[in-house]
Amino acid sequence: MNTYDVIIAGYGPTGSTLAGLLGHAGHRVLAIDRDADVYQLPRAVHFDAAVMRIFQTMGLVDALLPHTRAIAACEFWTAERQVLLHVPMDQPTEQGWRSDYLFHQPSLEKVLRESAGRAESVEERLCTELLDYREDADGVEVELRPHGGEVERVRARWLVGCDGANSVVRGRAGLDLEDLIFDEPWVVVDIRGGEEIRNVVLQYCDPARPTTVVAGAHDMQRFEFMLLPGEKGEEMVRPERLRELMAPWVDPDRVEIVRAAEYRFHALVARGWRRGRVLLAGDAAHQTPPFLGQGMCAGIRDAHNLSWKLDRVLRSTSDPAILDSYGSERAPNVRTFIEGAVAAGRVVCTQDPELARQRDESLLAARERGETPPGLVGQPPLGDGLFQGAEGERHALVASLAPQPWLKVDGVEKLLDDFTGPGFRLVLREGAPEAKARQALERLEGHAVSWPDPTFFEEHGIHAFLIRPDHAVFGVARAPEQVAPLLEDALARLA
Repeated sequence: MNTYDVIIAGYGPTGSTLAGLLGHAGHRVLAIDRDADVYQLPRAVHFDAAVMRIFQTMGLVDALLPHTRAIAACEFWTAERQVLLHVPMDQPTEQGWRSDYLFHQPSLEKVLRESAGRAESVEERLCTELLDYREDADGVEVELRPHGGEVERVRARWLVGCDGANSVVRGRAGLDLEDLIFDEPWVVVDIRGGEEIRNVVLQYCDPARPTTVVAGAHDMQRFEFMLLPGEKGEEMVRPERLRELMAPWVDPDRVEIVRAAEYRFHALVARGWRRGRVLLAGDAAHQTPPFLGQGMCAGIRDAHNLSWKLDRVLRSTSDPAILDSYGSERAPNVRTFIEGAVAAGRVVCTQDPELARQRDESLLAARERGETPPGLVGQPPLGDGLFQGAEGERHALVASLAPQPWLKVDGVEKLLDDFTGPGFRLVLREGAPEAKARQALERLEGHAVSWPDPTFFEEHGIHAFLIRPDHAVFGVARAPEQVAPLLEDALARLA
Protein backbone atom coordinates (compact mmCIF):
# COMPACT_ATOMS: atom_id res chain seq x y z
CA MET A 1 0.00 0.00 0.00
CA ASN A 2 1.42 3.39 -1.02
CA THR A 3 1.94 5.81 1.85
CA TYR A 4 2.17 9.60 1.92
CA ASP A 5 2.56 12.39 4.42
CA VAL A 6 -0.54 14.22 3.14
CA ILE A 7 -3.32 13.35 0.72
CA ILE A 8 -5.05 16.39 -0.78
CA ALA A 9 -8.50 15.75 -2.23
CA GLY A 10 -9.25 18.43 -4.81
CA TYR A 11 -6.58 19.99 -7.02
CA GLY A 12 -8.00 23.42 -7.73
CA PRO A 13 -6.30 26.66 -6.61
CA THR A 14 -6.45 25.79 -2.89
CA GLY A 15 -5.30 22.20 -3.28
CA SER A 16 -2.50 23.01 -5.73
CA THR A 17 -1.24 25.84 -3.50
CA LEU A 18 -1.15 23.51 -0.52
CA ALA A 19 0.53 20.75 -2.55
CA GLY A 20 3.21 23.15 -3.77
CA LEU A 21 3.95 24.56 -0.33
CA LEU A 22 4.18 21.12 1.28
CA GLY A 23 5.98 19.51 -1.63
CA HIS A 24 8.71 22.13 -1.80
CA ALA A 25 9.14 21.66 1.96
CA GLY A 26 10.04 18.03 1.18
CA HIS A 27 6.88 16.23 2.25
CA ARG A 28 5.40 13.39 0.25
CA VAL A 29 2.05 14.58 -1.10
CA LEU A 30 -0.64 12.84 -3.16
CA ALA A 31 -2.97 15.31 -4.90
CA ILE A 32 -6.09 13.84 -6.48
CA ASP A 33 -8.82 15.34 -8.62
CA ARG A 34 -11.85 13.97 -10.42
CA ASP A 35 -11.17 15.91 -13.62
CA ALA A 36 -8.61 15.13 -16.30
CA ASP A 37 -7.09 18.61 -16.44
CA VAL A 38 -7.36 22.15 -15.19
CA TYR A 39 -10.94 23.37 -15.62
CA GLN A 40 -10.64 25.38 -18.83
CA LEU A 41 -13.29 28.01 -18.10
CA PRO A 42 -12.88 30.97 -15.72
CA ARG A 43 -14.64 30.85 -12.37
CA ALA A 44 -12.77 33.05 -9.88
CA VAL A 45 -11.51 36.31 -11.42
CA HIS A 46 -9.99 38.31 -8.54
CA PHE A 47 -7.26 38.13 -5.95
CA ASP A 48 -5.81 40.75 -3.64
CA ALA A 49 -2.40 42.00 -2.49
CA ALA A 50 -2.22 39.51 0.38
CA VAL A 51 -2.64 36.62 -2.06
CA MET A 52 -0.07 38.10 -4.44
CA ARG A 53 2.33 38.15 -1.49
CA ILE A 54 1.71 34.41 -0.99
CA PHE A 55 2.49 33.85 -4.68
CA GLN A 56 5.64 35.92 -4.15
CA THR A 57 6.60 33.56 -1.31
CA MET A 58 6.15 30.66 -3.73
CA GLY A 59 8.31 32.33 -6.40
CA LEU A 60 5.43 32.55 -8.88
CA VAL A 61 4.96 36.28 -9.49
CA ASP A 62 6.82 36.42 -12.82
CA ALA A 63 4.85 33.42 -14.12
CA LEU A 64 1.50 34.82 -12.99
CA LEU A 65 1.74 38.51 -13.90
CA PRO A 66 1.12 37.93 -17.65
CA HIS A 67 -2.25 36.41 -16.71
CA THR A 68 -3.38 39.33 -14.54
CA ARG A 69 -4.38 42.94 -14.77
CA ALA A 70 -4.46 45.51 -12.01
CA ILE A 71 -8.04 46.72 -11.76
CA ALA A 72 -8.60 50.47 -11.44
CA ALA A 73 -11.64 50.64 -9.17
CA CYS A 74 -14.90 49.18 -7.95
CA GLU A 75 -17.96 51.29 -8.57
CA PHE A 76 -21.60 51.03 -7.51
CA TRP A 77 -24.05 52.68 -9.92
CA THR A 78 -27.68 53.67 -9.61
CA ALA A 79 -30.23 52.56 -12.19
CA GLU A 80 -29.57 55.92 -13.92
CA ARG A 81 -25.82 55.08 -13.97
CA GLN A 82 -24.93 57.68 -11.40
CA VAL A 83 -21.90 56.69 -9.31
CA LEU A 84 -22.99 55.79 -5.79
CA LEU A 85 -19.58 54.62 -4.63
CA HIS A 86 -16.10 54.74 -6.11
CA VAL A 87 -13.47 52.58 -4.44
CA PRO A 88 -9.92 52.78 -5.90
CA MET A 89 -8.38 49.32 -6.31
CA ASP A 90 -5.04 50.06 -7.98
CA GLN A 91 -3.36 51.56 -4.93
CA PRO A 92 -0.06 50.35 -3.45
CA THR A 93 -0.50 48.56 -0.12
CA GLU A 94 1.56 47.61 2.91
CA GLN A 95 1.81 44.11 1.40
CA GLY A 96 4.16 45.46 -1.26
CA TRP A 97 1.73 44.92 -4.14
CA ARG A 98 -1.24 46.65 -5.76
CA SER A 99 -4.43 46.19 -3.82
CA ASP A 100 -6.36 44.10 -6.37
CA TYR A 101 -5.78 42.02 -9.49
CA LEU A 102 -8.06 40.36 -12.02
CA PHE A 103 -6.79 37.12 -13.49
CA HIS A 104 -7.51 34.22 -15.85
CA GLN A 105 -8.19 31.20 -13.64
CA PRO A 106 -7.19 28.37 -16.02
CA SER A 107 -3.80 30.04 -16.54
CA LEU A 108 -3.32 30.58 -12.80
CA GLU A 109 -4.20 26.98 -11.98
CA LYS A 110 -1.75 25.74 -14.59
CA VAL A 111 1.04 27.79 -13.01
CA LEU A 112 0.16 26.49 -9.53
CA ARG A 113 0.08 22.85 -10.70
CA GLU A 114 3.33 23.20 -12.59
CA SER A 115 4.94 24.63 -9.46
CA ALA A 116 3.68 21.74 -7.33
CA GLY A 117 4.79 19.26 -9.99
CA ARG A 118 8.37 20.54 -9.84
CA ALA A 119 8.58 19.15 -6.30
CA GLU A 120 9.75 15.55 -6.66
CA SER A 121 7.75 14.53 -3.58
CA VAL A 122 4.40 15.56 -5.10
CA GLU A 123 2.38 12.93 -6.98
CA GLU A 124 -0.70 13.93 -8.99
CA ARG A 125 -3.54 11.57 -9.82
CA LEU A 126 -6.19 13.05 -12.07
CA CYS A 127 -9.44 11.37 -13.15
CA THR A 128 -9.53 9.92 -9.64
CA GLU A 129 -12.18 10.27 -6.97
CA LEU A 130 -12.08 9.77 -3.24
CA LEU A 131 -14.74 7.30 -2.14
CA ASP A 132 -14.21 7.01 1.59
CA TYR A 133 -11.60 6.98 4.32
CA ARG A 134 -10.95 5.32 7.66
CA GLU A 135 -8.85 6.90 10.37
CA ASP A 136 -6.74 5.09 12.95
CA ALA A 137 -4.14 6.08 15.51
CA ASP A 138 -1.34 6.38 12.94
CA GLY A 139 -3.05 7.96 9.97
CA VAL A 140 -5.81 7.75 7.39
CA GLU A 141 -6.54 4.95 4.93
CA VAL A 142 -8.22 6.36 1.83
CA GLU A 143 -10.22 4.56 -0.86
CA LEU A 144 -9.60 5.92 -4.35
CA ARG A 145 -11.07 4.95 -7.68
CA PRO A 146 -9.58 6.01 -11.01
CA HIS A 147 -12.20 6.58 -13.68
CA GLY A 148 -12.91 3.16 -15.15
CA GLY A 149 -10.46 1.48 -12.79
CA GLU A 150 -10.42 -0.61 -9.64
CA VAL A 151 -10.66 0.71 -6.10
CA GLU A 152 -7.25 1.31 -4.55
CA ARG A 153 -6.33 1.95 -0.93
CA VAL A 154 -3.56 4.34 0.07
CA ARG A 155 -2.43 5.73 3.43
CA ALA A 156 -1.36 9.13 4.69
CA ARG A 157 -0.63 10.76 8.00
CA TRP A 158 -3.10 13.56 7.16
CA LEU A 159 -6.00 14.09 4.75
CA VAL A 160 -7.03 17.57 3.59
CA GLY A 161 -10.35 18.11 1.82
CA CYS A 162 -10.00 20.86 -0.79
CA ASP A 163 -12.78 19.26 -2.81
CA GLY A 164 -15.18 22.15 -3.13
CA ALA A 165 -18.65 23.11 -2.04
CA ASN A 166 -19.98 19.53 -2.29
CA SER A 167 -16.98 18.14 -0.42
CA VAL A 168 -16.94 14.37 -0.04
CA VAL A 169 -14.31 14.72 2.70
CA ARG A 170 -16.48 17.13 4.68
CA GLY A 171 -19.45 14.81 4.37
CA ARG A 172 -17.50 11.73 5.44
CA ALA A 173 -16.03 13.67 8.38
CA GLY A 174 -19.47 14.76 9.55
CA LEU A 175 -18.51 18.43 9.59
CA ASP A 176 -21.55 20.56 8.83
CA LEU A 177 -21.91 24.13 7.58
CA GLU A 178 -23.36 27.15 9.32
CA ASP A 179 -25.68 29.14 7.05
CA LEU A 180 -25.11 32.90 7.26
CA ILE A 181 -28.40 33.48 5.41
CA PHE A 182 -27.76 34.51 1.83
CA ASP A 183 -29.20 32.52 -1.06
CA GLU A 184 -29.68 34.30 -4.37
CA PRO A 185 -29.85 32.89 -7.94
CA TRP A 186 -27.72 34.55 -10.60
CA VAL A 187 -26.61 33.83 -14.16
CA VAL A 188 -22.88 34.26 -14.79
CA VAL A 189 -21.71 34.92 -18.35
CA ASP A 190 -18.08 35.12 -19.49
CA ILE A 191 -17.44 36.68 -22.88
CA ARG A 192 -14.46 37.48 -25.06
CA GLY A 193 -14.21 40.44 -27.40
CA GLY A 194 -16.36 43.48 -27.82
CA GLU A 195 -15.75 46.94 -26.47
CA GLU A 196 -14.55 46.94 -22.87
CA ILE A 197 -16.96 48.69 -20.50
CA ARG A 198 -14.28 50.24 -18.30
CA ASN A 199 -11.36 48.94 -16.28
CA VAL A 200 -13.55 48.56 -13.21
CA VAL A 201 -15.58 46.09 -11.24
CA LEU A 202 -19.06 47.51 -11.64
CA GLN A 203 -22.04 46.81 -9.37
CA TYR A 204 -25.12 48.07 -11.22
CA CYS A 205 -27.73 48.54 -8.49
CA ASP A 206 -30.80 48.62 -10.71
CA PRO A 207 -33.82 47.13 -8.91
CA ALA A 208 -35.14 46.03 -12.31
CA ARG A 209 -32.09 43.78 -12.80
CA PRO A 210 -29.12 43.92 -10.39
CA THR A 211 -26.00 43.30 -12.47
CA THR A 212 -22.25 42.93 -11.98
CA VAL A 213 -19.77 43.72 -14.77
CA VAL A 214 -16.08 42.81 -14.51
CA ALA A 215 -13.39 43.71 -17.04
CA GLY A 216 -11.17 40.65 -16.72
CA ALA A 217 -7.76 39.49 -17.94
CA HIS A 218 -7.01 37.87 -21.33
CA ASP A 219 -9.59 40.00 -23.17
CA MET A 220 -12.36 38.53 -21.00
CA GLN A 221 -15.37 40.27 -19.51
CA ARG A 222 -17.84 38.88 -17.02
CA PHE A 223 -21.51 39.68 -16.52
CA GLU A 224 -23.50 38.48 -13.55
CA PHE A 225 -27.29 38.97 -13.83
CA MET A 226 -29.57 38.42 -10.86
CA LEU A 227 -32.54 36.22 -11.67
CA LEU A 228 -35.90 37.76 -10.92
CA PRO A 229 -38.84 35.92 -9.31
CA GLY A 230 -40.24 33.33 -11.70
CA GLU A 231 -37.16 33.16 -13.94
CA LYS A 232 -35.45 29.80 -14.37
CA GLY A 233 -31.72 29.43 -14.90
CA GLU A 234 -31.97 26.89 -17.72
CA GLU A 235 -34.08 29.34 -19.71
CA MET A 236 -31.97 32.41 -18.95
CA VAL A 237 -28.73 30.82 -20.22
CA ARG A 238 -30.17 30.26 -23.70
CA PRO A 239 -28.27 32.32 -26.30
CA GLU A 240 -31.25 34.50 -27.21
CA ARG A 241 -31.87 35.42 -23.56
CA LEU A 242 -28.19 36.12 -22.95
CA ARG A 243 -28.17 38.45 -25.93
CA GLU A 244 -31.07 40.38 -24.41
CA LEU A 245 -29.33 40.61 -21.03
CA MET A 246 -26.03 41.83 -22.50
CA ALA A 247 -27.49 44.22 -25.07
CA PRO A 248 -27.49 47.29 -22.74
CA TRP A 249 -23.74 46.81 -22.21
CA VAL A 250 -22.14 45.36 -25.36
CA ASP A 251 -23.04 44.55 -28.94
CA PRO A 252 -23.90 40.85 -28.55
CA ASP A 253 -23.05 40.24 -32.22
CA ARG A 254 -19.42 41.23 -31.59
CA VAL A 255 -18.66 38.98 -28.65
CA GLU A 256 -18.00 35.29 -28.07
CA ILE A 257 -19.86 33.68 -25.19
CA VAL A 258 -17.26 31.53 -23.44
CA ARG A 259 -19.43 30.26 -20.62
CA ALA A 260 -22.90 30.78 -19.17
CA ALA A 261 -24.14 29.10 -16.01
CA GLU A 262 -26.61 29.55 -13.19
CA TYR A 263 -25.16 29.97 -9.70
CA ARG A 264 -26.74 30.26 -6.31
CA PHE A 265 -24.70 32.64 -4.19
CA HIS A 266 -24.38 31.22 -0.66
CA ALA A 267 -22.83 32.35 2.64
CA LEU A 268 -21.62 29.29 4.58
CA VAL A 269 -18.85 28.49 7.09
CA ALA A 270 -17.92 25.05 8.42
CA ARG A 271 -18.61 24.65 12.14
CA GLY A 272 -15.40 22.64 12.44
CA TRP A 273 -12.30 22.67 10.23
CA ARG A 274 -10.58 19.62 11.71
CA ARG A 275 -11.70 16.20 12.85
CA GLY A 276 -8.79 14.04 13.99
CA ARG A 277 -6.40 13.67 11.07
CA VAL A 278 -8.79 15.26 8.57
CA LEU A 279 -8.88 18.97 7.73
CA LEU A 280 -10.88 21.17 5.36
CA ALA A 281 -9.76 24.10 3.21
CA GLY A 282 -11.19 26.34 0.51
CA ASP A 283 -14.81 25.94 -0.60
CA ALA A 284 -15.05 22.74 1.43
CA ALA A 285 -14.76 24.93 4.54
CA HIS A 286 -16.55 28.11 3.44
CA GLN A 287 -18.55 29.65 0.61
CA THR A 288 -19.12 33.34 0.03
CA PRO A 289 -21.18 35.54 -2.28
CA PRO A 290 -18.81 37.03 -4.88
CA PHE A 291 -19.36 40.72 -4.13
CA LEU A 292 -15.92 41.21 -2.51
CA GLY A 293 -14.12 38.73 -4.77
CA GLN A 294 -12.77 36.81 -1.78
CA GLY A 295 -13.79 33.20 -2.48
CA MET A 296 -10.53 31.93 -3.97
CA CYS A 297 -8.50 34.39 -1.87
CA ALA A 298 -9.80 32.76 1.30
CA GLY A 299 -8.84 29.30 0.05
CA ILE A 300 -5.29 30.40 -0.81
CA ARG A 301 -4.94 31.91 2.66
CA ASP A 302 -6.25 28.65 4.17
CA ALA A 303 -3.51 26.73 2.37
CA HIS A 304 -0.83 29.16 3.50
CA ASN A 305 -1.92 29.05 7.15
CA LEU A 306 -2.24 25.27 7.18
CA SER A 307 0.92 24.42 5.26
CA TRP A 308 3.50 25.74 7.72
CA LYS A 309 1.72 24.13 10.66
CA LEU A 310 1.49 20.78 8.89
CA ASP A 311 5.16 21.14 7.97
CA ARG A 312 6.13 21.49 11.63
CA VAL A 313 3.93 18.58 12.68
CA LEU A 314 5.31 16.33 9.94
CA ARG A 315 8.87 17.18 10.97
CA SER A 316 7.95 16.51 14.64
CA THR A 317 8.93 20.09 15.47
CA SER A 318 5.46 20.78 16.87
CA ASP A 319 2.72 18.73 18.48
CA PRO A 320 -0.32 18.00 16.27
CA ALA A 321 -2.37 20.10 18.70
CA ILE A 322 -1.16 23.23 16.88
CA LEU A 323 -3.43 22.23 13.99
CA ASP A 324 -6.42 23.18 16.14
CA SER A 325 -5.27 26.78 15.70
CA TYR A 326 -5.82 26.51 11.94
CA GLY A 327 -9.60 26.64 12.18
CA SER A 328 -9.70 28.93 15.21
CA GLU A 329 -7.61 31.50 13.31
CA ARG A 330 -9.09 31.17 9.85
CA ALA A 331 -12.81 30.85 10.62
CA PRO A 332 -13.29 34.35 12.17
CA ASN A 333 -11.30 35.93 9.35
CA VAL A 334 -13.38 34.16 6.70
CA ARG A 335 -16.61 34.99 8.53
CA THR A 336 -15.76 38.70 8.48
CA PHE A 337 -15.17 38.61 4.73
CA ILE A 338 -18.38 36.67 4.12
CA GLU A 339 -20.44 39.02 6.28
CA GLY A 340 -18.94 41.93 4.33
CA ALA A 341 -19.85 40.25 1.05
CA VAL A 342 -23.39 39.67 2.29
CA ALA A 343 -23.67 43.34 3.30
CA ALA A 344 -22.46 44.43 -0.14
CA GLY A 345 -24.83 41.92 -1.73
CA ARG A 346 -27.79 43.32 0.16
CA VAL A 347 -26.97 46.71 -1.34
CA VAL A 348 -26.69 45.35 -4.88
CA CYS A 349 -29.65 42.94 -4.75
CA THR A 350 -32.37 45.40 -3.72
CA GLN A 351 -35.33 44.90 -6.08
CA ASP A 352 -37.91 47.16 -4.46
CA PRO A 353 -37.85 50.55 -6.29
CA GLU A 354 -38.68 52.56 -3.18
CA LEU A 355 -36.05 50.78 -1.09
CA ALA A 356 -33.59 51.30 -3.92
CA ARG A 357 -34.35 55.03 -3.93
CA GLN A 358 -33.78 55.23 -0.18
CA ARG A 359 -30.56 53.23 -0.53
CA ASP A 360 -29.27 55.55 -3.24
CA GLU A 361 -29.98 58.65 -1.15
CA SER A 362 -28.30 57.11 1.88
CA LEU A 363 -25.18 56.00 0.02
CA LEU A 364 -24.78 59.29 -1.79
CA ALA A 365 -25.01 61.11 1.53
CA ALA A 366 -22.49 58.71 3.08
CA ARG A 367 -20.15 59.30 0.14
CA GLU A 368 -20.36 63.03 0.74
CA ARG A 369 -19.39 62.41 4.38
CA GLY A 370 -16.47 60.22 3.35
CA GLU A 371 -17.77 57.14 5.15
CA THR A 372 -16.58 53.59 4.40
CA PRO A 373 -18.90 51.79 1.97
CA PRO A 374 -20.86 48.83 3.34
CA GLY A 375 -19.09 45.49 3.23
CA LEU A 376 -15.59 46.86 2.50
CA VAL A 377 -13.74 45.26 5.40
CA GLY A 378 -10.05 45.60 4.53
CA GLN A 379 -7.91 42.76 5.83
CA PRO A 380 -9.44 41.53 9.12
CA PRO A 381 -7.16 39.95 11.75
CA LEU A 382 -7.03 36.23 12.36
CA GLY A 383 -8.91 34.69 15.25
CA ASP A 384 -7.49 33.38 18.50
CA GLY A 385 -4.66 30.90 18.00
CA LEU A 386 -0.86 30.89 18.05
CA PHE A 387 -0.22 34.50 18.97
CA GLN A 388 1.48 36.46 21.71
CA GLY A 389 -0.80 37.21 24.67
CA ALA A 390 -4.47 36.59 25.26
CA GLU A 391 -7.11 37.74 22.80
CA GLY A 392 -8.44 41.13 23.86
CA GLU A 393 -5.15 42.07 25.53
CA ARG A 394 -2.90 41.99 22.49
CA HIS A 395 -1.09 44.77 20.75
CA ALA A 396 -3.13 46.02 17.80
CA LEU A 397 -0.63 44.58 15.30
CA VAL A 398 -0.88 41.02 16.60
CA ALA A 399 -2.82 38.59 14.37
CA SER A 400 -2.93 41.14 11.54
CA LEU A 401 -1.01 40.93 8.28
CA ALA A 402 2.52 42.26 8.67
CA PRO A 403 3.69 45.02 6.36
CA GLN A 404 6.22 44.20 3.67
CA PRO A 405 8.41 47.26 3.14
CA TRP A 406 11.02 47.80 0.48
CA LEU A 407 14.45 47.48 2.10
CA LYS A 408 17.90 48.42 0.87
CA VAL A 409 20.70 46.10 1.99
CA ASP A 410 24.26 46.43 0.66
CA GLY A 411 23.01 48.64 -2.13
CA VAL A 412 20.31 46.19 -3.22
CA GLU A 413 16.64 47.18 -2.86
CA LYS A 414 14.04 44.41 -2.57
CA LEU A 415 10.84 43.59 -0.74
CA LEU A 416 11.30 42.27 2.81
CA ASP A 417 10.28 38.67 2.01
CA ASP A 418 12.78 38.51 -0.86
CA PHE A 419 15.59 39.27 1.59
CA THR A 420 14.48 36.88 4.33
CA GLY A 421 12.72 34.07 2.49
CA PRO A 422 9.78 32.24 4.12
CA GLY A 423 9.62 31.21 7.75
CA PHE A 424 9.63 33.33 10.88
CA ARG A 425 11.05 36.83 10.44
CA LEU A 426 12.11 39.19 13.20
CA VAL A 427 11.92 42.81 12.02
CA LEU A 428 13.89 45.24 14.18
CA ARG A 429 13.86 48.99 14.28
CA GLU A 430 17.63 49.02 14.14
CA GLY A 431 20.65 46.83 14.66
CA ALA A 432 20.76 43.09 15.26
CA PRO A 433 19.23 40.98 18.05
CA GLU A 434 21.30 40.29 21.13
CA ALA A 435 22.99 36.90 21.57
CA LYS A 436 20.16 35.32 23.60
CA ALA A 437 17.62 36.45 21.03
CA ARG A 438 19.78 35.16 18.18
CA GLN A 439 19.89 31.74 19.79
CA ALA A 440 16.12 31.67 20.18
CA LEU A 441 15.66 32.83 16.59
CA GLU A 442 17.93 30.04 15.37
CA ARG A 443 15.83 27.48 17.25
CA LEU A 444 12.78 29.02 15.59
CA GLU A 445 14.49 28.61 12.19
CA GLY A 446 13.92 32.29 11.63
CA HIS A 447 15.66 35.30 10.10
CA ALA A 448 16.30 38.80 11.40
CA VAL A 449 16.25 41.99 9.37
CA SER A 450 16.56 45.66 10.26
CA TRP A 451 14.02 48.19 8.97
CA PRO A 452 15.81 51.51 9.47
CA ASP A 453 12.78 53.74 8.90
CA PRO A 454 11.61 54.54 12.47
CA THR A 455 8.16 55.78 11.43
CA PHE A 456 6.30 52.47 11.68
CA PHE A 457 7.88 51.57 15.02
CA GLU A 458 7.18 54.98 16.53
CA GLU A 459 3.58 54.89 15.33
CA HIS A 460 2.99 51.55 17.06
CA GLY A 461 5.24 52.09 20.08
CA ILE A 462 7.45 49.03 19.46
CA HIS A 463 11.09 48.08 18.92
CA ALA A 464 10.52 44.88 16.93
CA PHE A 465 7.83 42.52 15.64
CA LEU A 466 7.86 38.83 14.74
CA ILE A 467 6.22 37.66 11.50
CA ARG A 468 4.97 34.08 11.13
CA PRO A 469 5.40 32.07 7.90
CA ASP A 470 1.84 33.04 6.84
CA HIS A 471 2.75 36.76 7.11
CA ALA A 472 0.68 37.30 10.28
CA VAL A 473 2.27 39.22 13.15
CA PHE A 474 2.91 36.76 15.99
CA GLY A 475 3.84 39.42 18.55
CA VAL A 476 5.80 42.57 19.31
CA ALA A 477 8.64 43.73 21.54
CA ARG A 478 8.26 47.22 22.90
CA ALA A 479 11.92 47.44 23.93
CA PRO A 480 15.18 45.64 23.02
CA GLU A 481 15.15 43.56 26.21
CA GLN A 482 11.74 42.13 25.25
CA VAL A 483 12.95 40.59 21.98
CA ALA A 484 14.33 37.37 23.50
CA PRO A 485 11.13 36.77 25.60
CA LEU A 486 9.06 37.33 22.45
CA LEU A 487 10.95 34.60 20.63
CA GLU A 488 10.83 32.24 23.61
CA ASP A 489 7.04 32.75 23.75
CA ALA A 490 6.79 31.74 20.10
CA LEU A 491 8.86 28.61 20.73
CA ALA A 492 6.70 27.65 23.70
CA ARG A 493 3.45 28.05 21.75
CA LEU A 494 4.81 25.96 18.88
CA ALA A 495 6.11 23.11 21.02
